[in-house]
Amino acid sequence: MLAEKYIPQGSKGYQSLSNIFNSFDNFFSLNPERWFGIWAIVVAGDNVVSHFNDRWMYWNWSSLSVYLCILLIIAPLVDYFYNSKYSDLKKVRSVSQAGKIFIFGFMLFIIGANPTSLSPDLIYFGLPYVLFFLVGHLTWGISINDEDFNLKSKKDMVIPLSIIILFSLMVTIIGFVNDDPMISTTAVVYLPFPLVALCFPIAKRHFQRCRIYVVFIPTMFLSMRYPWLLVLLCPLFIFLRHYYYFTTGKAYPTFKVDQSDENVV
Repeated sequence: MLAEKYIPQGSKGYQSLSNIFNSFDNFFSLNPERWFGIWAIVVAGDNVVSHFNDRWMYWNWSSLSVYLCILLIIAPLVDYFYNSKYSDLKKVRSVSQAGKIFIFGFMLFIIGANPTSLSPDLIYFGLPYVLFFLVGHLTWGISINDEDFNLKSKKDMVIPLSIIILFSLMVTIIGFVNDDPMISTTAVVYLPFPLVALCFPIAKRHFQRCRIYVVFIPTMFLSMRYPWLLVLLCPLFIFLRHYYYFTTGKAYPTFKVDQSDENVV
């Protein structure tokens, strides 16, 4: 990030901009870093309806409707209130928690598709998208921020990673059977990341990649059909990085995997 190079911590410019970005604290209490996934599952609903009409839809700027514009504003607010009510959902530790996330994801998907389009086909085609939404939550539910991460036993990671891999395989297969290249390709491209985390010696960088790409891959694939989505994603990404840099000194979110090569078998 250029700001790290040209406006280093401790400089007058950093302090001035830090004061400005601190004024956005109330806005960031809404957890805007979650909006990438929320927007993706909402747009995925419209994507399936569009797929029914034209499987070969690509780079369609006219796909942005007033209905979707309203949803893209309301959905993050709904997510904020939903997570305020179920604060334990940030880490999936039980079947009931996974069920709540799955139901919430399906609700966002159906709303994105427009409830008037509800049909057995929509539910069946939507299943892999919602499963991948759950995969994202499961992935982020694996804590990698504690200092003793590299002291954790590999067996502690086997169950969550196996579930993530199993669900990713299910998404790939269902998407392939449905002849839906969007979700089947998304899942199969993501699949190597949890496989590496499971099969290779435990290392924080493997889990960092899992986190990065479980969000990046579906949003980028959806953007190939909905190019206007990039107009939302890119400014949000840049704004988040600068906010966290000027308030905490760290560039986040990031694609950088900056852990050492030290592994623990």
